[in-house]
Amino acid sequence: MTDARLDDTALAALISSKICHDLAGQIGAINNGLELLEEENDEDTRFYALELIQNSAKAAWAQLDFNRLAFGVSSSLGALVPVQHIEQVARRYLENGKRRLHWQANVPEIEKEHARLLMALLGVSINALPAGGDYYLGLSASKTRAGRSRFKLIILCRGRAARVPEGVAEVFAGDMTRTIDGRLVIAYYATRLATEASLKLSALKEGEDILFTLEPR
Repeated sequence: MTDARLDDTALAALISSKICHDLAGQIGAINNGLELLEEENDEDTRFYALELIQNSAKAAWAQLDFNRLAFGVSSSLGALVPVQHIEQVARRYLENGKRRLHWQANVPEIEKEHARLLMALLGVSINALPAGGDYYLGLSASKTRAGRSRFKLIILCRGRAARVPEGVAEVFAGDMTRTIDGRLVIAYYATRLATEASLKLSALKEGEDILFTLEPR
């Protein structure tokens, strides 16, 4: 594709492809573990296989939870999503031995469209620290006198080799010359959501840190 202005069908196809790609490794690992259990009688090998299945199943579930909140329209959630639920999904998705999430929020719940944006931006920011590190997430939400929602989100990424993922800043800035592929589709999706919500996204390097912001236009 040579034009970043994707229609809804192309965007849906790219998101579907990315969801399958992200889950393929975890599902494949579960299958490998099951094959080991069928073929091996060695106790240590069977223990390894069970551990592989358990860890891969947890990772797949965390990825599915993320996808459902970032891309889905859950009938179990109302117009407002509990921040505690979002935090739980975010932690399962992001945290491992190398990555740590520090969470701060000033409200107990946020609108569903803002929850999608939060998860999408988290999905982009995870690639800012390839060697792992700390993610400091802060969100605030309020109402204007006219009753409109005012939402702001920051994610500061701190760790070795921190970088703005290639192409993300340009997509956030509306550069329509970038080719949108699996690496940039979440950034593009987040930009579309932000525009519809009268918000703007940015990604920049501040010293050794990477800062992602979502704020009113």
